[in-house]
Amino acid sequence: MNDKTIIARNLSNPAAFGHAVVIGSGIAGLTAARVLADYFARVTIIERDSQLDAPQFRRGVPQAHHAHSLPVRGQQLLEKQFPGLTVELISQGAEAVHGGSEMAFFVAGEYHQVRQQGGLITLSSSRPLLESALYRRVAAQPGVRILPEHGVEALLVDRSKRRVTGVRLRRRGGWPVQEATLAADLVLDASGRDSQAPQWLADLGYTAPQETVVNAFTGYSSRLYRRPANFGQSWKTLYVRPTPTHSTRGGVILPIEGDRWHVTLHGMAGDHPPTSEAGFLDFARSLAAPQFYEALCAAEPLTEPRGYRRTENRTRHYERLPRYLEGLLVCGDAVFTLNPVHAMGMTAAVLGSLALDKTLQAYGAAPNLMGLAGAFQQRLSRTIAELWKLTTDQDQRWPQVEVIDPLEQARRERRQLAAKIAQGSAKRRERTPSNSGLSVAFT
Repeated sequence: MNDKTIIARNLSNPAAFGHAVVIGSGIAGLTAARVLADYFARVTIIERDSQLDAPQFRRGVPQAHHAHSLPVRGQQLLEKQFPGLTVELISQGAEAVHGGSEMAFFVAGEYHQVRQQGGLITLSSSRPLLESALYRRVAAQPGVRILPEHGVEALLVDRSKRRVTGVRLRRRGGWPVQEATLAADLVLDASGRDSQAPQWLADLGYTAPQETVVNAFTGYSSRLYRRPANFGQSWKTLYVRPTPTHSTRGGVILPIEGDRWHVTLHGMAGDHPPTSEAGFLDFARSLAAPQFYEALCAAEPLTEPRGYRRTENRTRHYERLPRYLEGLLVCGDAVFTLNPVHAMGMTAAVLGSLALDKTLQAYGAAPNLMGLAGAFQQRLSRTIAELWKLTTDQDQRWPQVEVIDPLEQARRERRQLAAKIAQGSAKRRERTPSNSGLSVAFT
């Protein structure tokens, strides 16, 4: 494959549009591809990693090494997109957890019952198990093709640079370097927080999106444990939540497939848990709920602790762009990342695919996709606004939080400019002689 064009052929789907390319096969990419399969005759997913159908940790998803919780809302949305997913995951070892009786929630110095989930059953599994199940289901869709071990180097555009016409690919790990082009009517970037879309837009003469960042300086350290045989506690999930008024430290124990616990310690405001054996246990011992450390002492560690620090809330404001490159959509962590301590990231990714579905519904009878980019980015922003506010409001309770907001900065600059103008006007008035004390005689 050298300077050739890959042609994915599957005409079994009588969809309204031709070929869509999805960059990335995480939760956002897979759920978006599932939606696109209903509107496009062909969908190609480009993924840098290999062995995507196995439930194992991938280099391209480093956050998967840390405990993931899918709230009931996200679980219900996925079940609607992929009917039978819940039963499939349970058959593969995912744990069903009763929201009231099997969740121990320690916050502000005492245990609380999770009343809003008291009658609900949630699933607990590793992220790789969930992603592999989604992968198999998406791969089975008519017209869907997955191209592993490839990266997107650049966008292809028409002569006017107004519309995307495809992507330029590079195969990873091969020598000599193998490149190809892939024609497409639509390119959806779900490549994650390291997305190159802002740079691609700038290279083509477009305005890159501004960014808002809310950083509470959260740090993670995680490892897997073998769950103790005949574990006598009533809880399956134990969550110790940090709060600004009590402690910067917290942790979670989640049951996952294979009779294992996924244990994550987290510290806010820069109080990060260590990744050494002794430091990990000392941090767990310092938590306000002693049951957490006692549970770890009874369990068998299976992995070394792994740290993670890229936890800031970040949104790239594609919804505010002055003009759009038609045919380019951006979603998932490439647009918004939420502090994972609040367990909203996977739900946000699924909600993004629903925003895509609703936007495409309006284009079902359209002759082309002109205007889709702006319509989608604006709908996506509205869809995620509630989760963004929920997580950032919580993080801004920490005194050490750092906020970078381009809109607020612009407002502040306008206020400063107005104050300077007013001050200058006042000084000019002081220097101008007054006529109030003069008399003029006419003869």
